[in-house]
Amino acid sequence: MKPNILLIVIDSLRPDRILGKQKTAKSPVIDSLIKKGVYFSNAITTSQYSSQAMQNIFTARFLLDDKTTKKRYTKIHSTSSLLSLLKKNGYNTYAITQESLSQQGLKETFDNEDLSFKGEDNLYNGLGERILKKLDCVTSPWFFYIHPEDLHMPCVVPEELGYLKLTERYDRNIFEIDSLIGQILKKINLDETIIVLTSDHGEYISSMQGALKESTNIKISIKNSIKKLIPRTMLTKLHDKKRTLDGKISASKTNKPHEKRILADRRQWQNKVLFDDIVHVPLLFTGHGINSMPSTSQQVSNIDIFPTILELIGIPITIQNIQGRSLVPLLKGKELNSIPIYMTSSAIILDLPNKDPLVGIRTPNFKYFRNADDPKKDVHLYDLKNDPLEDNSIANERSDIIKEMESNIEKIKKDVLPLDGEELDEKEIRKIEHELKKLGYM
Repeated sequence: MKPNILLIVIDSLRPDRILGKQKTAKSPVIDSLIKKGVYFSNAITTSQYSSQAMQNIFTARFLLDDKTTKKRYTKIHSTSSLLSLLKKNGYNTYAITQESLSQQGLKETFDNEDLSFKGEDNLYNGLGERILKKLDCVTSPWFFYIHPEDLHMPCVVPEELGYLKLTERYDRNIFEIDSLIGQILKKINLDETIIVLTSDHGEYISSMQGALKESTNIKISIKNSIKKLIPRTMLTKLHDKKRTLDGKISASKTNKPHEKRILADRRQWQNKVLFDDIVHVPLLFTGHGINSMPSTSQQVSNIDIFPTILELIGIPITIQNIQGRSLVPLLKGKELNSIPIYMTSSAIILDLPNKDPLVGIRTPNFKYFRNADDPKKDVHLYDLKNDPLEDNSIANERSDIIKEMESNIEKIKKDVLPLDGEELDEKEIRKIEHELKKLGYM
């Protein structure tokens, strides 16, 4: 009997909020799944942009940013997705994901036509019920991909909780997602299901960020009454301005570079989008055929997810030009050498004067990134062993490492073919950009 597969991608989830000394969120269900499976504490995404990250996951390959961003958006072809191999082997495929993602090639690869949700949809207004209802209709063997965006800025909570500061809203929504996963587990058999939990990218968020003074119940009631009179779009803009101001005030009180970039306006992505706040993501495999093991610190990538799934269920990869590798040896306690991870940032923000994309390489020891078109511009190099928070760039001191990193970039560019996709038409682009505006990208 073929196992079912559940892929949970929690948008914008920082791994330090659910595991480790800095854990702040209540996530008992995720905690229990981690204990039952294998958690990768050094998993790295390939992009800060959700669409690129998901294309990387489904194709198990790097995307060459300086090639693909010449097109405003690229739709992956269904034959490039490793999901096609599941379909050829009898799997029924389902998804619940955000509209802007489904428009970029994902909707053609799933069996359900009702896979898209709007940017304003969240677990507080019915998205969770929709996911659970769809789960009642799936036919085994199934692959089900869900992608809640409740952690994505502005990290919406119910009006009565609007007084919470940003970091509290973030943790509150982690708890809501955790509760949804708990409800999902009541509907499936974990012994017959492979569960993969990860994120498309992290988030710049600090316990200092957006600090608000506690209000009395009367003040909260008055604030909520006033908010009801203000249009949602205007309220979002006012909230963003206040959060930015709060961040600047908090940033002025610290001398630590990593805190300053976390607290600065998150939409000013220039020169900071490939820090580990963004590219470090959680990754968990648990369920059918996976034994409980201590977490592994081996550096792995999101492009390794599908090769791992396919090996676990015994399906050979027949699609060419795959850079992702199966992590099954690590799931069995064996060794697997790390490889350089190629990272990109997409220039999708149209209202900034400098919106050049970045390209970089991460190894277990060093992080390197720079302007995608000019190797001498916006150069960053960090010693991850001695400077894990990436406070001090050593780009001016270690030209030897930069040379090695540039060699890795050139080798990857030589080996990786452009994604087999097509440019979206204007109607599709308008749909995507409408949803991106709701998320604050444009």
